[in-house]
Amino acid sequence: MNDQRLLHFSIGPVQDFVAQARRTRDLLAGSFLLSYLSGCAMAYITEHKGKIVFPRVHEDPLVKAIRKSGLKEPHVDGPWIGSLPNRFTASIPEDFRPEACEKAVLEAWERIADAVWKRFVARPASAGKNTREIWERQVKNWWEITWVVADSPSQLNYRKYWRSYIPTDEPGDKCMLISRLQELSGYVRAKERKKQSVFWRCFKDHLGQTHALEIKEETERLSAIGTIKRFFPRVTQEAIGWKWTDHAVSFPSVYHLSAHSGMKQALHECPDLAVDFAKKAREYGILRSLAAKNHFPNLRAEAEKAGADAFLTLDPMAFYPNELDKLIENDEKVRELKKQLDALNKKLGKPFANYYALLVMDGDKLGDLLQALKDTREEWKVSQALSVFSLGDEKEPGLADYIRDRYDGVTIYAGGDDLMAMFPLDQAIPAAVDLSKRYKKAFEKVFSKDHIAAKTATGSAAILFARYKVPLKEVVKEGHRLLDDVAKSGTGRDSLAVGVWTSSGIATQWSAPWEHFVLDWETNRTVFDDIREGLQKKDDPLLSNSFLYKLSMYESLLENQEEAVLDQKQVKRLLFSDYVRILGDSGKWTDEKKEKIEKQMDRLLQVCFVVKRSMKGDTAYLRETNEFKADGAILAKFLAQKGFEKDA
Repeated sequence: MNDQRLLHFSIGPVQDFVAQARRTRDLLAGSFLLSYLSGCAMAYITEHKGKIVFPRVHEDPLVKAIRKSGLKEPHVDGPWIGSLPNRFTASIPEDFRPEACEKAVLEAWERIADAVWKRFVARPASAGKNTREIWERQVKNWWEITWVVADSPSQLNYRKYWRSYIPTDEPGDKCMLISRLQELSGYVRAKERKKQSVFWRCFKDHLGQTHALEIKEETERLSAIGTIKRFFPRVTQEAIGWKWTDHAVSFPSVYHLSAHSGMKQALHECPDLAVDFAKKAREYGILRSLAAKNHFPNLRAEAEKAGADAFLTLDPMAFYPNELDKLIENDEKVRELKKQLDALNKKLGKPFANYYALLVMDGDKLGDLLQALKDTREEWKVSQALSVFSLGDEKEPGLADYIRDRYDGVTIYAGGDDLMAMFPLDQAIPAAVDLSKRYKKAFEKVFSKDHIAAKTATGSAAILFARYKVPLKEVVKEGHRLLDDVAKSGTGRDSLAVGVWTSSGIATQWSAPWEHFVLDWETNRTVFDDIREGLQKKDDPLLSNSFLYKLSMYESLLENQEEAVLDQKQVKRLLFSDYVRILGDSGKWTDEKKEKIEKQMDRLLQVCFVVKRSMKGDTAYLRETNEFKADGAILAKFLAQKGFEKDA
């Protein structure tokens, strides 16, 4: 007789916790903590005669580390990247009490909170007003843990509607990280500004010189939850049983990611000039940063070749003239450094981009696939395929190492079918294409190429190119919107959505099924590479402002038309005529030049006419629409210029 039952378990809030971030390490810490607490629930279940049914976790490094730390093993070598989902299904014995599993999660959370309190908050708390009460209230009431014992995981969704705790708006001034929570000083700035400032000055003084840069006292007044996210990486040994490596603590900032391509170009083309600038910056007091050295192996190789460690380890804010004033107080030194930076920029052609890329990726209709495999009892293979995708196998490394070594990207979360990572601007689209290919290959390895699962398992992704000044929590929110609403719902899944967020807001949004714009799956070459190579030549005015204006006119003309006013061939002829007028001297054109321009027009139309994935019965196909959008051309120009030139 089978006395096992199915437990469906969930921890939240997810976006409220993970996405509320001002720094990249806040994002990393939030993602890890949620994953870790889910792992604590899983570990408790397996220690009490249960088994995790979905996802497959017995080889997961985080689960292994949690088990070892629970056994009080010395020198646990644990991970620092989240790899476990906040929701899972387990098989439990008849006498298993799910309440005890919930208790294990909350006890683990309290250990983490207590470690942060003791190290960073206990001493300055005396300068606050009810700081301990605020701390305990927020720590106790933060998590929403939901579970149900039932055959179907859908029952968990119904259970979530029976909320036993509904968060209320908190009093006082709010946290700069999690806006609905009260900040820890307890003072109201309108009435007690001086006392509030004293508290946060005491807090910063208590951090000492080592951790002084972890918080800005006037602009980062944090709640208990915000403080835990910010300072958890410094207390991991006490909190979870293993110490985060220096790689985790010195996580790259958005400045590192934005400056990456410019640093690489400088190291390749004028290393001596780059090193001279770095040495002068260090002489003037700009601090070292090990993040690029630790996380960008391809950039590190260039620096080692050039003997330019000083340049590689410079605070990347130094590469942006408008940021130098924040790093150095002496006006004369700032002017001198700006002069050297201008010389570097002039030599390289303004190489330091203002943008980085956030990538979010997710499997498509995984629930439907699991349901389809129920009759053949192959659901477990889906979990195995997802494990191959995220953790790798004997031939491929795990996602985090793969992304780092190939693309100088940094992984925030990689588990199951979910991925969040950040990239230098020029690496994001090739990486996305490669990762979508890796996702399908993982299923082919487990099922075989001809199996229905391998044929139907697809992943969608979204890339948001964001200016480094855009608030990070807004970037994460927009990235998820692009994935869910544009790539999946709008384009029909198995697609990529791309957005660009400038200093003025969202400038462009584009999406297409993978096979519509990928030209070569082996090299990850896309239509944008073809367009960019033409645009980068100085004598080619394609996508000049005047030509983009023409494209926008066609967009207005063809907008919301049920039937095409003009077909693609007619639009191509008109565009060609407009291009001829802009370029002039068409009578001197060779046949080769005309052919090249026509090819560019074809590529341009390929990204301007909207294509979606539709279903005919059980068969997916690409559907060309009559919808014309200039966004594809605007994105092509953005990629060619490595950002918009006039976006200061």
